[in-house]
Amino acid sequence: MLKIVATGNLTRDVELKLNKNSGKPYAILRIASDRRYRNREGIRRTDFISIKVRGALAMRCAAYAVKGCRVTAVGNFETITFSEDPKRQPGFLIQATEVEFTMPKRAGEAVAALSTDEDKSAADRAAA
Repeated sequence: MLKIVATGNLTRDVELKLNKNSGKPYAILRIASDRRYRNREGIRRTDFISIKVRGALAMRCAAYAVKGCRVTAVGNFETITFSEDPKRQPGFLIQATEVEFTMPKRAGEAVAALSTDEDKSAADRAAA
């Protein structure tokens, strides 16, 4: 078994879908991750990785993850072939067994708003 870990920022909001055969929820997360090194021109290359989540994990991702938030996914590597277009190069995705929101955008915004409100309250008390 090949286990893979990927960390990156979501490129779009999570869209929950239903499997036609089983009726169970799933979602495809797409993340962008910059490489650590730069090329000769000083530019970092960005990789785009697809992650498939199922069931309750897909529902949690749809509820809490939004475009731009940082996500770490752990799962199995799966090769995808395209039978309808045999000339198309095979791709891969991660069948996630674990997903961690390492920096949820909504939570970050809430913390920033809370700290701003606390700063205003402290300034108001000092002025009084």
